[in-house]
Amino acid sequence: MFWDEVKKHYEAGSAHQFLLHFNVDDLIYDEVYGHLPTVNYLMEQLNVLGCELVLGYNMVQGIYHPNIGGWRNRQKMLGLIPQDHKEEDVKNQRPRINSRLAFHEPHKDPFFQMEPVPSPDLRKKLNHLFRQGRTRVGLVIDMLEQLIRNHPSLTDAVADETQRLFNQIQNWAPDLEIRRNKHIILLVTRNTSDIHPNLTVQPEIPMIVIPFPDYEERLRLIEHLHDTADGASQMRKTLGNNSEREALARETVGLNLFGVHDVVQQAVAGAQKVGGQPLLGYRRESLRTFSHGVLELGETHPGPADDGWYIMRTIRDIADGIKNQDLRRVPRGMLCLGPPGTSKAYAARVLAGEAGIPLVQLRYASQVGEVTLNINDNGNSYERNLNAALNYIRSIAPVVVFMDEIEQASPHTAMHPDELDQTMPHALVNAISDASLQGRVVWVGASQRPDLMPPIFRRFGIFDTKLIMLPPTSEGRVIILRIFCQGQTSGNINFRALVGGSETDGLTWRDLLIIVQRANNFARRNNRDRMTENDLRQALNDFIPDYSREMQTFMGLLALREANSRMMVPDGLLPEYQEFVEGNRIDKTAINKRLMELSDQLGLHD
Repeated sequence: MFWDEVKKHYEAGSAHQFLLHFNVDDLIYDEVYGHLPTVNYLMEQLNVLGCELVLGYNMVQGIYHPNIGGWRNRQKMLGLIPQDHKEEDVKNQRPRINSRLAFHEPHKDPFFQMEPVPSPDLRKKLNHLFRQGRTRVGLVIDMLEQLIRNHPSLTDAVADETQRLFNQIQNWAPDLEIRRNKHIILLVTRNTSDIHPNLTVQPEIPMIVIPFPDYEERLRLIEHLHDTADGASQMRKTLGNNSEREALARETVGLNLFGVHDVVQQAVAGAQKVGGQPLLGYRRESLRTFSHGVLELGETHPGPADDGWYIMRTIRDIADGIKNQDLRRVPRGMLCLGPPGTSKAYAARVLAGEAGIPLVQLRYASQVGEVTLNINDNGNSYERNLNAALNYIRSIAPVVVFMDEIEQASPHTAMHPDELDQTMPHALVNAISDASLQGRVVWVGASQRPDLMPPIFRRFGIFDTKLIMLPPTSEGRVIILRIFCQGQTSGNINFRALVGGSETDGLTWRDLLIIVQRANNFARRNNRDRMTENDLRQALNDFIPDYSREMQTFMGLLALREANSRMMVPDGLLPEYQEFVEGNRIDKTAINKRLMELSDQLGLHD
């Protein structure tokens, strides 16, 4: 848990000031007082660490003291404890915060009636507290982004009171006298991109993520709601038996505890079980909100029962490695390369489904411009939101992160590959390169133009696993079409006559799905529930691919040129690819020559 990190540094004497970020507006379970709002939880933990005076500060309330018992009303409102719960039940289980001091008496409170905005008096009194050694002080500064925002004005030569307080907070971190006196300072913010970067690069200030709750924490809240409710209440009916509650805890991955509480209360209000589309919709909205539109929740699918699809050998090996925490079998990243419509996105869904973990899709700067929020007017709105998204990814790991059209990951397009690394968001580069995430986060990139990928994605150890996904052969098309038509046709369908000939070479999974959908529409127009062979043939004859055969071949050869394992190349290949593959060897020199010919033919040279 994140608090163990704080304790480890503090008790070892290696740090006394900490930057806590991300899920700072949630509930956290305290062994004595149950589920507490985050700031109340932090104050209780400072009390446990031995702080005799615990204070809070933000720009809205100014200096405030722990509201002893105030969080009880909030717990009652949320249904976390019964309405008739008595405060006396827990009063002797832990010493009260500030119980030995008289700071609750206004005439003895040195901060009484002080304005919340920074002032010389505030700085003087805080400095006095941290210079004295008689009373151990714990200070929580929350809503840090309102006080120390990410703005150049805080480093201007002209100093105001906010800048002076900012400088004082920075100077507390290396102050050995504060450390010797065992004081502790917690800086709390939602997004580190919203605060001045000076606080994020000081080695004396450990940065610690307050993550989303894990399965055990979600289950504990669900069980608490169930046990607190009356035996005949709708709450118990909604939450069901033990297995149903355990399933709900698994299905609410990616929600904070407030989110879990909300979906349960909505189901109770509707006298329903929790789950289905309402829960899925809530998870999608929660993900969109916390990542500011940078992440989308993806669907997951189990793979086919057999290993007929060649990529299943690789996917199942990775999925087993994730389940068994065998990092040797889990690559940091996996690239799916090939022309459009060759099931690259589906491969990511199957990987997540086989591993039993969530799938999220990362959106790029050009895709989220309409929903980004730039509260600091510093021109870095995407990077700010990306930082929140990456914290979300770390928080819900293990997870599969899908990056479609990975060549567009750079915010700016550049035809010269050497320029792309310079425009890649640093936070994304650092996350993909972070070895500590291996086995917990699998980055799955998809590309139809690997020649335009940013160089970062070619570094050793990042995307070493490459699946080459090419249009199916005639036999593959017959199988795919039969699967898509299952249960939707009438009469005998000669699938081989439809798509088994060379004239349909180049049709992809997506092309065949579109053809089936259009054939279904033809049947409906004629008041029929099922398709006939004529409907399929009509749709097939009407279909026009998105790309010319030459362009598709060009993209397919680009993918084949990237292959570093014969096992990750289809067993069956169309004629335009067969000539470059002999046994376990791929003639990449010949591929380069053919690519140059196609490039001239397609007019792709500068």
